[in-house]
This record gives sequence, C-alpha cells and structure tokens, in this order.
Amino acid sequence: MVTEKQLPQKPFIKDEYTGDQLLNGVFFPHNDKLYGQLLKNLPMAVYTCNKEGRITYYNDLAVKLWGYTPDIHNDTLKFCACFKVFLPDGTFLPPAKTPMAVALQTGQSFRNTTAIVERPDGSTFYASVNIDPLFDEQNNISGAINIFQDITDYKLTETALRESEAKYQQLVQALPAALYSTDAQGCITSFNEAAVTLWGRRPVIGRDVWCGSWKIYAEDGSPLPLDTCPMAITLKEGRAVRGVQIIIEREDGTRRYVAPHPTPVFNSKGKITGAVNMLIDITELKQSEQALLESEKTLQKKVEERTAEIKKKNEELTISEEKYHKMIEEVEDYAVLLLDKEGIIQNWNKGAEKIKGYKEQEIVGKNFRIFYRPEDQEKKLPEQLINEAITNGKAIHEGWRVRKNGATFWGSIVITALHNDFNEVIGFSKVTRDLTERKNAEDKIKQYASELEFQNKELQQFAYAAAHDMKEPLRKIQFYNTFLLDAEMQLPDKERNYLKRSIAAASRMQHLIDDLLTYSKNTGETDKFEPIDLNKIVADILVLHNDIIEETGAAVEIAPLPDVMGIPFQLAQLFDNLVGNALKYHHPQRVPHITISCEKVNGTDMREYYPDTKNDFYRISITDNGIGFEQEYSNKIFEMFQRLHGREDYPGTGIGLAICKKIVQNHHGFIHATGEFNQGARFNIYLPCD
Repeated sequence: MVTEKQLPQKPFIKDEYTGDQLLNGVFFPHNDKLYGQLLKNLPMAVYTCNKEGRITYYNDLAVKLWGYTPDIHNDTLKFCACFKVFLPDGTFLPPAKTPMAVALQTGQSFRNTTAIVERPDGSTFYASVNIDPLFDEQNNISGAINIFQDITDYKLTETALRESEAKYQQLVQALPAALYSTDAQGCITSFNEAAVTLWGRRPVIGRDVWCGSWKIYAEDGSPLPLDTCPMAITLKEGRAVRGVQIIIEREDGTRRYVAPHPTPVFNSKGKITGAVNMLIDITELKQSEQALLESEKTLQKKVEERTAEIKKKNEELTISEEKYHKMIEEVEDYAVLLLDKEGIIQNWNKGAEKIKGYKEQEIVGKNFRIFYRPEDQEKKLPEQLINEAITNGKAIHEGWRVRKNGATFWGSIVITALHNDFNEVIGFSKVTRDLTERKNAEDKIKQYASELEFQNKELQQFAYAAAHDMKEPLRKIQFYNTFLLDAEMQLPDKERNYLKRSIAAASRMQHLIDDLLTYSKNTGETDKFEPIDLNKIVADILVLHNDIIEETGAAVEIAPLPDVMGIPFQLAQLFDNLVGNALKYHHPQRVPHITISCEKVNGTDMREYYPDTKNDFYRISITDNGIGFEQEYSNKIFEMFQRLHGREDYPGTGIGLAICKKIVQNHHGFIHATGEFNQGARFNIYLPCD
C-alpha cells in the first residue's frame, strides 16, 4: 500500500562517474538544468519512470493532484503514484495495467486518455493522461514521461451537457406537438415521434429537406412546392413565419390541417445555422369550424322557419285567446279567476258569479280571502295556499267556502302559479268547483257505513251467540245416539247404520261450529296488540301435538324466532293450524320432517305485495315433506270451505287455512304458500318488524 512520506527536495544530484546532473534519478545533461526547472514549473502535473517503471521524477502539481508525496525509494511503487486508478466506467485498473505500464512495455504513446484517480482521503478526480516513451541512443526504451491534468470540471460540464441534451430529447419526444429541426441548407437533423405520426412516415436525417411530409398543399388545396413552404422561407429570409396554415398529405392519402411555427437559429456571430419548426395539428379545429359554419347556416335557416311559425302561431294565438276568454266567461260550472301576486281578483266569469253570488263589479279588486270562513282566515289558510302554489307550482284544497249571502258550500279549488319569462311569479289562476252535493253524499255514505259497521258487529255477536248455543243440542244428539248405539239391545243393521251416520254428522257439525267461532273471534278487534315471544308460542304448540309427533316419529327443527307485536291467542291459533296441517298431511311412506325458520326481509323487496310499504318484515317459513299440493291451488286453499282431499282420507272443515289468512291480515301481514305434489309444502308468513 502506498504511504505518504515527505522527501527532501534535491532535484539535481551530480553523478560521480560522468559529472552529469540527475533530476530525481533521471539523467539530464549538466547543461539542461534549465529544462528540468521548466518541467518543475509546468502548469500541468508531470512525472517520469525508468524502463523498469520506477518513478524517477515528479513535480509539485503532481503531488497536489495525487494528494500525497510518494516515496520513490519504495520498490513496490511502480508505473504510477496514484493511490487507485479506475477506467471511466469505474473498473479498477492495477498499476501493471495502467497506460504508463503499457507505454514502457510496447513503446505506445497515449493522448488525452481519461482515467479516474482516487486519492488516499477517498476523493477522486478525472485525469487526462498524455504519455510518451523515452529512448536511448540505441533507440531502446529507457523510460517514459506522463503529463496529466485534472479535467474534473470539464467532465462534469460534459456530463451536465449530456444530461441536458438527454432531457431536451426526452422533452422533445414527450411533446404532443410535432417538432423537427434542420441545418442551414434545410436538411432535417432531428424530429420527434409526434412528427412521425403527423407525417405518416419517418424521414431520413440529412437527406429529406424542408419538411418530412409526403406532399404539401396551401390552405386553399393547391399544391405547394417544398422550397416555398414556411420552413424554406424561414431559412431563406432568416425570420419566423406565423399565421400560415398548410395541408399535409400522407403516403396513404389522408390529409391533416397544420399550423407551422418555424423559427430560425443563429450562432454567436449572428449567422443562421438552421431552424426549428413546431407543427400543430388543427384538423379537428378546422372540422369544428366547418361544422360550426354549417350549424350556423342550419340554425339561421331554422330561426327563419321558426320565426315564420311563431308569427303564424301568434296570429292563431290572438284568435285563440279571444275564443278562450269568451269560453271562460261563458263557463258556468267552474269559477275561473285570475289573481295578481298579492291575491287580488283581476277578472270574474259567469261560473264564479253563479257559485259565489257576486257580480263582477262587486268583487274585482278585492282579495280572494273574502271567500273563506272567519276561522279559516284566522288560521291564514288563503296565505298558506298561495305559498304552496309559489313553492310547488300548484295548490289543491277542498273545504267549506262562503257565498255572498253568507251560505257555505263545499268547494274544490286549484290555485296555479303563473310565471313570466324569467320564471318570476306574476299571479295565479284559481279554479273553484262546487262539490256540495258530493260532500253531502259522502257524509251520508260515511254515516251509513258507520251504521252498517255497528250492525255487522251486532250480527257478529248474534252469530257467535247462536253458534255457541247450537253446541249444546249437538252435544246431546251425540250423547243420546252414542248411548243407543252402545246399549245392549239388538238393533237392525239399518238402524245402527243410521245412528252411526247421525253421530258422524253431529261431530262434523260441532267441528264446523268450533271453526266458525274461531274465525268469528279472529275477525273481531276485541284484543290489543302486545309483545309476543314466538319461540314460546311454538314450544306450547308442539306440546299439544306431542302424541302424533311421537306416533309418527316426526322430526321438528326450529330456528330462533323473533319477538313481534300481536294478539297471543290468534298467533297461537295460526301456528297450531299450520303445524297441525304439516303433521296431518304427512306422506304415508316418509317420516315427517318439519322445519320452522325465520329471516328478515327488506321492505323494498315486498313492493309486489305492499307497494307503499317502508317497513321490513319477518318471513317465518313452515316447511314439510308431506303430500304437498299442485301450485295452481296455492291461493284457493286459503278460501273458506276449500278442500283438496276427501273427508274420508283427511278429516276437517276446510276453514283452518282461511283462519290462518285472517289472523295474518289482522297482524298487517300476509301469508303465501308453495307446494309440489307428493314432495311437500312451504307456508311463508310475513309479519311487520315494527
């Protein structure tokens, strides 16, 4: 490793044999002391080596560039005193491979060879090396001299220029506009890809002149010789050309409108050295201008046609307005008024005079509030209707109004806001219709409906009482007939058959009365809603059906059920009927399997059944694997006394599912059934969440 050691400065030493002077070991004639002094004071670093590569001389500038004073008596220091040497690409260069070593081995000279030198402190500099071998009188290599200098600033400037050039090229290529340059004779020297795209071809640098286009045309479409194009004018006259438009044609025949911007380039002496041209593609702009021009012509034509139409319509409108006003004046079934924006009456027709009782001269100029009862005026109802018409464009209202004689009538009114061309309210139209007869009829209907509802409740109570009273006679009929049938007396087969049929008929009648009583009870509104835990309801129902569940080996799966608002006994009846049906109509060749599940359904998915609903629903599904039914009967099974199976196979009155439907309706929900014959059935109950 090279170490720093400051040696005494004894540049010239007298050789004891020849008397010649040695300059740091290099022989110089004794009369060349001046030459050695010249080397020492050169503004460039200098060092010499003998033919073995030992350093024999160096000047002060070399020491400064090396960053230390080398020990020339160090046998390991050969060819170069640099701490480390690298090629420009950063490759390390051992001393035996340095240019000095090559020069001593081959006699080759080196001119302006660049290397990177690293000093002991780690700093580096770019060195420009110039080496010449030295020869003795027999023309044998006796050594070499290396004159080198620090060119770091030059290299940095060169690198900066190269990077700047690269950035410039990147910028030029990135420009969306076509850009190219030429020399003073017009030969193209560079271009970007946008220019290639615009021209439709890639010109040959140094051969194509003035422009890279296939053909050029003037703005009017006439051919334009290349030597008269804007770029040629710029180079010939030394001035920028602006405001010119040309048409370029590609090899494929397509054309583009272009706005060229050629600018001359001068050197420091003011001599033109070339030009730069930016080509802006204005094809779309020209097309838009053409389209706009055509549109303006079309619009002008339409304006003229529309003006003629408006003139004609105005003439027709004048006639129509006269007819309209005359018609309005003659209308007697409607009061048609025109109000200003403060509600002051502006005109009056015959219908208004007939309905309200005022003559035109009595009412025009007064506020329409005069038609409202004192209590409505106190509530500011007229002002509210005006504000509603201003806000919504229209106000519709029905209520009692006052005639001139103080009598009241039921009026239906529509107040419509009238606007000017600036959408400002300038007044209102008011149409009133006398609906007193309809109002009186509606009141009578409501009264009749109330009476009918009262009578229905009485009839319902009577039917309930009558049905309840019938149960006792039926019970006695069953009891006595059964007694006779079981008595130890010999009855003919015919009489015994009559007794059995009488007992069965009485039993069916009793079941029918029970179901009718249940249906009647579920129809009435005698109970109020309360929170109900459906899990408890279903658990109680399964206890009631425990015998048939054990008998059939039925499997019942129940998912967690929600709490709902409802009538406890009705919901118990609902699940009792549905679970009972699932068990009763089980498939004879399968073990019954019943599933009770629940999920929440978004209200928007229920619009098919409830178009205006905003509530979510619980969908409670009761699914079985029983005998099922054809899907075409899915609605019929909920009707009263509807049966899909014979009474001999499946007993019942045909009211059970009708009761279920009524219960679900009482709870503001609905029930839906799906089935497949011999595969099973599914009953979906939808109950509101809130």
